[in-house]
Amino acid sequence: PEQSLETAKAIKERYSYVCPDISKEFGKYEADPAKWFKTYTGTHAISKKEFSVDVGYERFLGPEIFFHPEFSNPDFTTSISETVDNVVQGCPIDVRRGLYKNVVLSGGSTLFKDFGKR
Repeated sequence: PEQSLETAKAIKERYSYVCPDISKEFGKYEADPAKWFKTYTGTHAISKKEFSVDVGYERFLGPEIFFHPEFSNPDFTTSISETVDNVVQGCPIDVRRGLYKNVVLSGGSTLFKDFGKR
């Protein structure tokens, strides 16, 4: 518990990625789990004991919350794509094309592999 946030961050940065098709991704994991499931190994900060965490579907389900927020909470239904589109659509029509060509998302979670493609 003392370092659970740091462990989650390390797992996110090392193993997470954005998948183009969630149903195909589940199929890949079902067909060959040994290939896709990973193990994170860390050392407890206080006791210095090693621990390990198996990371499977979380690798792509974590980032999927940006595109399907209802996965984590049914009260949130607006995806990041929809939010960006709503903001651009709220601008004058003559600048929209330029805005769509120059969308910049920043922050740690935008560094997920293939985030920009999605």
